Amino acid sequence: MRYCKQCLSTDLRPNAHFENGVCIACMYSDKIVFDKPAVKLHLLQEKIVKSRQKQRNKGAYDCIVGVSGGKDSTRQAHWVRDRLGLRPLLICCAYPPKQMSEIGAQNLSNLIEMGFDLIMATPAPQTAAKLALESFVKFGNVCKSTEMSLFSTVPRLAIELGVNTIFWGENPALQVGDSAVEGIDEFDGNSLRKLNTLTEGGSDWLNQVGSHDYLLEHYLYPDEIEFEKQKINIFYLGPAWDDWSNQDNSTYAALQGLSLRPGEENITGDISNASMLDEEFTNINMMLKYYKFGFGRATDSVNELIRINKLSRDEAIEIVNKYDGVCDDSIIKNFCRYVGISVEEFWRIANKWINKDIFDIKIAERPGRKFVTGVDYVG
Repeated sequence: MRYCKQCLSTDLRPNAHFENGVCIACMYSDKIVFDKPAVKLHLLQEKIVKSRQKQRNKGAYDCIVGVSGGKDSTRQAHWVRDRLGLRPLLICCAYPPKQMSEIGAQNLSNLIEMGFDLIMATPAPQTAAKLALESFVKFGNVCKSTEMSLFSTVPRLAIELGVNTIFWGENPALQVGDSAVEGIDEFDGNSLRKLNTLTEGGSDWLNQVGSHDYLLEHYLYPDEIEFEKQKINIFYLGPAWDDWSNQDNSTYAALQGLSLRPGEENITGDISNASMLDEEFTNINMMLKYYKFGFGRATDSVNELIRINKLSRDEAIEIVNKYDGVCDDSIIKNFCRYVGISVEEFWRIANKWINKDIFDIKIAERPGRKFVTGVDYVG
């Protein structure tokens, strides 16, 4: 396991790419120091104009913004409407009732109260629970099916509604270093279909769980031919902002009425208290990610702070050692009730996915770390 020389990204991240020991996200961060925000905004506006000229439906909405119930989507919605002057339709693939948090529901209501039109699509709850368990068993990922539906619902509805311009927030290639989704430029999101969570294992496994084909369509990302036929364009907004960060987005969204989760870092491992507000089970996935790849949610958070010179690498290591892999037992118990397994069965499945090269598996205990954070490790 190798670490980036500048931050705490590891080469175990799916689709990671290092050049001279530096990850993609750090290389991009070094570059943007020389970029002018006004120039970037102008470039994005030019791309939007060209995209909208091809739109099939010339009705009420200029574009679609994918939202959840979190800080990023709240700020995106405001920015598209108030800064770009567009008429956005917000689309949310909402979690099933037993999975969605009360805070997530409050934050979606907050967007509606601020004058936005919002369409919510919710997967069939029983099918969603079965797929969550199946994706955990097959991929060691309790959220794979959920993420498939989150990413797929927005372009599917865009195609049905005839609105061809879609906005997401961060560019995964530039924010966290996923090289598979790099587009022709920093705004291009049309390669999002190559995201690891959408491609790993294909989609045939869905059929082994779903009782009806129509219940599974919610999870299938439209193919490239359909994108081209409907002239669909996805743009990332993050690169156009000179202050895109978890911290800035949290501050802005909180001032607009977003509800946060203060003081829960020892329960969720989220040092920002502002991530994954809309449901609990992603916290399990962050823990499992740590056990599989040697980095978790805290690593992603501190890497961003390192890149904007708000945290030193040594300071970041202390935070990562304290919070990476944190997920309270209560969250795991709730997931087990949701999918119908025991806690013992949960850990039996989880232990199959733990990276034995970098962790020691322990019976009835959390795995033990073999490596030293920030130091290259050869097992």
